[in-house]
Amino acid sequence: MITSTEVRERIETLFREVLSPLFAADGASIELVDVRDQVILVRFGGSYRGCPSNSYTIDGVVAPALRAAVGATVRVELVA
Repeated sequence: MITSTEVRERIETLFREVLSPLFAADGASIELVDVRDQVILVRFGGSYRGCPSNSYTIDGVVAPALRAAVGATVRVELVA
């Protein structure tokens, strides 16, 4: 089993190497706000701030990538 430190490192690496560049290419940004147990809090900026389709981006892009990196039990929540 991986430690909470390893989970945090995997998440930060995924944001730095995959998610942030992906969002930047679309004129947006994604920020890792916090990791609380199995809940990962993120914030969108740029062209994605306030977008009505953000739930689809969380469910279709962000959550699957995070689950692949750290486990199927994590939940992703968008914060303002």
